Amino acid sequence: MGIQEDLITALRWSSAWDSAAFLLTYDEHGGYFDHVAPPQLDAFGLGIRVPTWVISPHAKRSHPEPAVYEHTSTLKILERLFDLSTLACVNHVFDTATPVGGNYEAAPSGALAGPPAPPRDANPRIGDLFECFDM
Repeated sequence: MGIQEDLITALRWSSAWDSAAFLLTYDEHGGYFDHVAPPQLDAFGLGIRVPTWVISPHAKRSHPEPAVYEHTSTLKILERLFDLSTLACVNHVFDTATPVGGNYEAAPSGALAGPPAPPRDANPRIGDLFECFDM
């Protein structure tokens, strides 16, 4: 029995279960199971896939979700549920210029920075995990 199973079991048996959601994400590092590249929503790109399990009495059953998510989607659902301002945003990294190197391939060869990318916070093409629940 692993730590995740212990935590999920404890939550399911707790008094909090009726109003709980356990979001288990993990980085399978490198997209080894992907048969197509992730969508390119902007110059920054989405990078590798992040598998996610939504465990809750309110989760849609047997529901593979087709929406596109990114690492901040788990924060976006908290912002929406509790009417919060942006909890974590990488927009400041590329509002004026897209970083280069690594996975940031927006800049021309030899350039120090790429073009600015539009903010993602209100991008309707990126889900906030709300789609995974029956609420």
